[in-house]
Amino acid sequence: MSEVGTVVDGEHVSIREVLTPPLVRMLVGVGLNALGGGLALALFVVYLHQVRGIELRTAGLILSYQAVLMLVIAPFVGALVDRVGPRPVLLVACLVSGAATIALGFVTTVPQAVAASTAMAVGGAGLWPPQGALLARLAPPEHRQRVFGLQFMMLNLGLGLGGLVASTFIDASRPGTFTAVYVVNGLSFLAYFVAVLSLTHVRGREAPEPHEEDAPVGYLAVLADRRLLVYLGGALLLLTCGYGSIDAGLPVFMTEVVGLPARAIGLVFFLNTALIVGIQVLVLKRIEGRSRTRMLGVTAAIWAVFWVVVAASAGLHPVAAGVVIALGFGLFALGEMVFSPVGPSLINAFAPPHLRGRYNAVAGQVWGVSGALGPAIAGWALGNGFGVLWALGLAVGCGLAGVALRMLGRIITPEEDGRTGAATGVAVQVGG
Repeated sequence: MSEVGTVVDGEHVSIREVLTPPLVRMLVGVGLNALGGGLALALFVVYLHQVRGIELRTAGLILSYQAVLMLVIAPFVGALVDRVGPRPVLLVACLVSGAATIALGFVTTVPQAVAASTAMAVGGAGLWPPQGALLARLAPPEHRQRVFGLQFMMLNLGLGLGGLVASTFIDASRPGTFTAVYVVNGLSFLAYFVAVLSLTHVRGREAPEPHEEDAPVGYLAVLADRRLLVYLGGALLLLTCGYGSIDAGLPVFMTEVVGLPARAIGLVFFLNTALIVGIQVLVLKRIEGRSRTRMLGVTAAIWAVFWVVVAASAGLHPVAAGVVIALGFGLFALGEMVFSPVGPSLINAFAPPHLRGRYNAVAGQVWGVSGALGPAIAGWALGNGFGVLWALGLAVGCGLAGVALRMLGRIITPEEDGRTGAATGVAVQVGG
């Protein structure tokens, strides 16, 4: 059995020391919650329309309403995390999300669906800011990049397995199968609740550093951070051209432009997830101690190449195009495995301890906004027959994002960029 570890200041640190018992419990909770989420992944509109008989447009509007409400609530959650600490906020969010998700499995009318979606938005907005802050609090700075990478791996493992299980029994003609999915998904939040509840040593908010006791607080202080603003601008463009366009646009491109059957979509996404689970630790080994801004530039370059590959597939036979897209999506996964540990590590390197909740909340907004912009752009472009130009435009966008994120390296310290101090003394070792 191989051992994965780190070297800090010349001394070997095993993975058992990096993954302390509290971190293990936290990551197991993340994985179990993701498993429940994978069961219901992308079923919301299908469930409301095909199972509960709600008009398709109305179901889509309810989903959009939920997403917008989460964006509105998230900044308040970030402030609350800084006021009371991440653990109590995350505990409440787990309970609200669990109850709301279970309730969704029993709705039969539009008002009931809106009520359940409102509660889901409240709970969902309360998950990410405290989760990022809590992981940063549990892991010392020199270990955070690996911890965030392992979190991403657990998320993908849970989502992939959940989606695979759901595909074996979900049936729109049997409403009970959907109800079961949402009940199990709701219970997965309770499993996460238990994991967070066990972290009894994490109490209260983080106090400011001695030299920051008189520093300004609130979102004005956060948005005055030039480092954060540069990161947010580059990340917004990169994620809009990445995740935001993948989920809504790639399936349509595969079926409408290339002519692949719908079942090919699930296979391609499953292969992407399997690759992430299989080699995330190895990628962490390769990027450890390297410039984080350079790694963001690498992510942007990889994703740009992916979109060029997608555009080129339009001129191939459907079978050949499917193979090319699958291989390209594997390349996209490599970029994901670089971005997932580096992005959160940068955010938490910028954040003073007493503002960590707000920093993570603002960073989370980028995901929400890009998740709205990407589908809107994809819908317009693909709906008007500009599939190839859409993919090439996304490649250009990724390239521009990479340039912006590389510029960030000029205004942050080597320590924040992961190039000196604890970071440069760290190297992951994989051995027999």
